[in-house]
Amino acid sequence: MLGKTSFVTMIALVIFLGVRAQSIEEILYNRGYENVLTRKNGDSLTIFFEHREFRNPYHSMQYAQLLLENEDTGDSLPFINWAPVYRNQPIGMYTANTYDFSFLSTEEKIFYEENNQPWKNYRISLRIQPEVTARFGFYSQPFETKFNLNLDSNIYLLPGLGLQTGLSFPIENSLDYQSMKIRPAPTMLNYFLQPFNAHFISVNAGTFYGDRYGLDLQYRYADQDSPWSFGIESGLTGFYRFDGFDLYRTDINRFMLVADVEYRLNFENLSLKLSVGRFLYSDTGVRLDIMKQYGNVDIGLFGSGTTSGATAGFQFAFNLFPGKIFRTSTVELRTTDEFRWEYTYNNEDFVGMKYRTGLPKLSDRLRQYNSRFINRLE
Repeated sequence: MLGKTSFVTMIALVIFLGVRAQSIEEILYNRGYENVLTRKNGDSLTIFFEHREFRNPYHSMQYAQLLLENEDTGDSLPFINWAPVYRNQPIGMYTANTYDFSFLSTEEKIFYEENNQPWKNYRISLRIQPEVTARFGFYSQPFETKFNLNLDSNIYLLPGLGLQTGLSFPIENSLDYQSMKIRPAPTMLNYFLQPFNAHFISVNAGTFYGDRYGLDLQYRYADQDSPWSFGIESGLTGFYRFDGFDLYRTDINRFMLVADVEYRLNFENLSLKLSVGRFLYSDTGVRLDIMKQYGNVDIGLFGSGTTSGATAGFQFAFNLFPGKIFRTSTVELRTTDEFRWEYTYNNEDFVGMKYRTGLPKLSDRLRQYNSRFINRLE
């Protein structure tokens, strides 16, 4: 009799956990989470997810925890491990509440690979992305600016492979002679993967910001438990410009190769990053960045010295208000999760310059996942 009761209890528990796992997926997906996958392992539950509205994964994990607690799962929830996903690829695993970091096990990687369906598990996410270029200091026109509002989307085609494209709507241009016609926004294929633990690769091919087009390759070693990270960024690009949908371009003739090392200090969420190499306009030299993270906001100072001269300036990055504008089960409209702007006082010489692809650089994105940063937010 006892054996029969235990068997019935076990069956009921399995059914209960299955219903709960499904309800967790529905709860999170309805609040903007995508690619939500749950894996039960003993008395713990691993939840894979991606949320493209959040810049900082800590806030996405914290919000998910609050959602599940408010849905009357409360203390009955199993022990949760969060596995945040970026560009359709899992970064690692964080324990709920303490946010201690660990790499995914082989079994968890296999589970994700078998259940990851990028063409099915994501919405069409339309992003409003401002593009601002400015120059100061000319006597006749002290403030010259170029401001476009881009509406784009990154559509996942295969695991780790996406297509980013959209339209650019010019708002103001007192900087150069480009027309005010609507034109294509930067468009590229992007591939992101973590072939080995803590080793990340990003490959982008297409048109980028800064009027560059071509091939961009980034590699980064970033153990999220370590204060150290190392990276290499390389680009082979040419100049392009759209006049409406008419394209002008030059041959691919610029080679860039920059290596960097970054160290996270043990106080105030400060990081030091030293970059050395050949920059966009063939000048060679160094650049030093000092960055401070404030939750969803990064603020940094930098100085550069290359064969083209010297300069200094500041940069900042944050996600734009209000985030979600509207959302259904298949499509959403939101403001960008990362608006980044950089100012340099030497705006005549091309000193230590790079281009932006339209996606955050690996160093900027992976910095958000460092457990030392996340634990300080608790």
